[in-house]
Amino acid sequence: MHARTLRRALVSALAVCAMTALVPATATPAAAAPAECRGQQSGDLALIHPGQRLEPGARLADKVSTTELVMQPDGNLVLYALGNPGGYRLPLWNSGTYGNPGAYATMQDDGNFVIYREGGGAQTGGGIWHTATYGSGTGSVKASLLGGAFVVEGRSNVHWSTRSSERQAWFCSEFATAAEGWWTGNWAQSATVWLVLQQDNNLVMYRKSDGKAIWYSGTYGGNYRVTLQMAPKDRGDLTLAEEGRSTVRWRTGTSNNDGAYALLQDDGNFVVYKKDGGPGKGGGLWATGTYDKI
Repeated sequence: MHARTLRRALVSALAVCAMTALVPATATPAAAAPAECRGQQSGDLALIHPGQRLEPGARLADKVSTTELVMQPDGNLVLYALGNPGGYRLPLWNSGTYGNPGAYATMQDDGNFVIYREGGGAQTGGGIWHTATYGSGTGSVKASLLGGAFVVEGRSNVHWSTRSSERQAWFCSEFATAAEGWWTGNWAQSATVWLVLQQDNNLVMYRKSDGKAIWYSGTYGGNYRVTLQMAPKDRGDLTLAEEGRSTVRWRTGTSNNDGAYALLQDDGNFVVYKKDGGPGKGGGLWATGTYDKI
């Protein structure tokens, strides 16, 4: 299966021991209803202020707690989506700095978020990765985790992000513009699966029990990023289209169904329903057929 997952060699140590929780975890929020498709994730920011460090083995979790950022003992900084307590965690993003045991991450006063080798620092060197958000301007400087995205705010309003925002499990067709769709890096979850629009342009479903990919769109690669959208002009057709272009890489073929919506279900199925349809009511127009693979 050409899932091109984010779990490949860059994430070398999935089992992280002796985690130090900077912010306590809480329960995963329930999915939104169709009328709330425009709703944003909410909660309290988990912050790293200038001068603070993520030591080897430490983690940062926001109080929505669908994700955690882990400074792994192998030197890799990894953002995970959390599944069932004590179960598999899905890597969403990583710094690619594995192979540097003892490395740590820090938010610097100059606005840069840097990973240093063990014993390194701003004065002694040894930086192996950074967000390039340094500068001499004024303004707030911090790193934060909320709603699935890790964001660094540097000097002179320079921002950096993992582009990994968590979205609702409902996907509606009544958005005013395509900008309301998913960008690469966005993802959603149900009780049993994650659905991720990966940075390689592939839309992939992973089951929470073991992280195995059980469905994918086959749209990996290409020269342009894609968006997942159900624009009004498509009238219920869920598409993966190239940003700024009319090229559609994948579609559900469910057009001519005004008000249709897609739902990532707890049974592991991703379904496009008619406006008045839904679980227990029928009206399914398209599905991944993954209800028996969880």
